Amino acid sequence: MTSNNEKFPVTNKQAARIVQGLHTEVLVSGFKDKIFVVVTQYGRIGSLINTTFDIPPNLARSPSTVPTTSKFLMNSAATELSDLYLLYAASVSRAIATSNPRESRPVVLGIALKDTGDIQKRKELHENIMDMVRETIA
Repeated sequence: MTSNNEKFPVTNKQAARIVQGLHTEVLVSGFKDKIFVVVTQYGRIGSLINTTFDIPPNLARSPSTVPTTSKFLMNSAATELSDLYLLYAASVSRAIATSNPRESRPVVLGIALKDTGDIQKRKELHENIMDMVRETIA
């Protein structure tokens, strides 16, 4: 139980916008032991991926390239989008590390995106979503 003087340990930030004609939301919740990020175009969590830093980001040559390890926790890698979702998991974790190189909490990513099947649209979507992530962690 927490005392009345303690701040509630969860911080939340979110961003929403229309990306490629679809309502897209990013939610970042900072817990004491993990950072929970949801990226969705469906209003649901979708696949759940846990990502840890292989070394502390502040010890990496560059926090933006810190090695990570990701593991599907829910809606496993059997989907067509699994590699893309793993890319998002690493990108989100590295964006957090770049924002705060002393950050070492694992990142749990819930992600549900519409697949266009077009590589250029996937790239543009990734750039837009990463802008939203950076906006919420700033």
